[in-house]
Amino acid sequence: MSEFLNMILLAIIQGLTEFLPVSSSGHLVLTQHFLGAQEGDIFFDIVLHVGTLGSVVVVYWKEIRRLLRFDKPAMGYIISLVIGTLPAVVVGLTAKDFIEGLFHSPLFAAGGLLATSLVLFSTKFSKDSGGALPEPWEPSAVPPVKALLIGLAQSIAILPGISRSGSTIATSLWIGLPRAEAARFSFLLSIPAIGGALVLQLLGGEFTGRGDLGLLALAALAAFGVGLLAIRWTALAVVQSHFWKFSIYCLVAGLVAFSILL
Repeated sequence: MSEFLNMILLAIIQGLTEFLPVSSSGHLVLTQHFLGAQEGDIFFDIVLHVGTLGSVVVVYWKEIRRLLRFDKPAMGYIISLVIGTLPAVVVGLTAKDFIEGLFHSPLFAAGGLLATSLVLFSTKFSKDSGGALPEPWEPSAVPPVKALLIGLAQSIAILPGISRSGSTIATSLWIGLPRAEAARFSFLLSIPAIGGALVLQLLGGEFTGRGDLGLLALAALAAFGVGLLAIRWTALAVVQSHFWKFSIYCLVAGLVAFSILL
């Protein structure tokens, strides 16, 4: 497969699976293994992160703009996001080498997809804690213990095959957040998560002498475009109580990957 098709394929996979609850890391690990696709290109990873970060900022721009008032309700919600981010920061810094090693194991990624399937399926039995939230949205702080539990779920999702959005939304539903707020908090929580990964990659890479900036721009645009669709699709599935159905895909994908690898 040509370099152009490799880049666009990985960009589409990243954009879709970053926000659909099916694990972008698991899909990228398995894609790179099965297709011999580009691996270890830090700058390319950064480009994809920029595209996906842009999509969540666009979809939740009204909420972000509201939080930027920095009044008391906004600060309470921002503190909740900070608490939810801390566990992933601690895990990412203390277990960095171990986690990076797992990204070279397609078997672990396939197993992670099966674990994600179980997590998603469990939400079929979670209670609906409320109907539609009032519009326009006003920030209401997530209690610290609940924010920490969601953050712990996000920290586990650093492992390949474990979906970040799946884990955080499932945890949010089980601890009683309204469905619309569960999706909103998860996606707003992805901004510091993706932004942090972006900063770490910028600090750890060397990006001189790139001659494929046009291709990289197309890849970022592809990740951005499909990311927009994935965010809206996932949020709609959460609100309409169809979120658990993504477990079927993860189950099939994990089993197919195992059947090929073993």
